[in-house]
Amino acid sequence: MSEITLSGTITAILPAEQGVSQKTGQPWVSQEYVLCHEQGQYPRSVCFRIFGQEKIQQAGIQMGEYCTVHLNIDARVSQKNGKYFNSIDCWKVDHQQPTQGYQQQTQYQQPQYQQQAQSPLPPQQQQYQQPAPGAAPFPPQVNAQGQPVQPQQQGAPQNGKLPF
Repeated sequence: MSEITLSGTITAILPAEQGVSQKTGQPWVSQEYVLCHEQGQYPRSVCFRIFGQEKIQQAGIQMGEYCTVHLNIDARVSQKNGKYFNSIDCWKVDHQQPTQGYQQQTQYQQPQYQQQAQSPLPPQQQQYQQPAPGAAPFPPQVNAQGQPVQPQQQGAPQNGKLPF
């Protein structure tokens, strides 16, 4: 399988696990970390493991740091029930600063304007208010002299039929 590398921020460091090998009788230590990979539309997290006390110390991973991890992914079958499980093992860690684009995204500052800023939004329009019960649904009409215009009243058709 080809090498897999991911860059991101360490969001969790899980407690170290220890034991004794059944085959060799030697003690072992492993520790798991969670890396949040933020490229793409949605952030994704991956939990990976570093095996061996020397490698854990050599990796020197700190909470909240940005780094690139080199991973091996392998599937193994359980002896008990025949189900398959993935193991994601880290064999190398590159400590680095985030890329310039990443810094700009996380440290964005509002631009300062010398002139008085105008809102990019259109001016707010007056909100329509529901008329009181029994009141006309629209404001009264006025003629050129500013006098109210009376609405025309139309009676019921004489023959009982509608005009259309």
